[in-house]
Amino acid sequence: LFFRDGAGNPYTLSGYKDIHDDPGWDIWSDTTTLYTRIYQGHVEAEGEVEAALYGSGILRIYLTDFLRQLTTFRVEGPTVHDRIAALHRFGRLFLGKLWDVYGRHFLEYGPF
Repeated sequence: LFFRDGAGNPYTLSGYKDIHDDPGWDIWSDTTTLYTRIYQGHVEAEGEVEAALYGSGILRIYLTDFLRQLTTFRVEGPTVHDRIAALHRFGRLFLGKLWDVYGRHFLEYGPF
């Protein structure tokens, strides 16, 4: 994510989630923990290795915050069909990864 600070300096926010199935019920912590890095300048993913790291951290979201966040989702598109299709693609992306990691314990194939 490219952004600028208050003085107009460019930065890049990069993040990833470590979603894996380990002992115990940890699906919530896996999906709501984001490991982040901030780089100086606008940096593409392939350039992160040699980019100047400005900071790093871990973002966590709690259930109540997630539920509130769901009410803020906005989808834009020229038609209702396009907006629904975009939201569907997002859901498949999010739920598909969860199915790959956790759902295979129940079925060998998945709906995503």
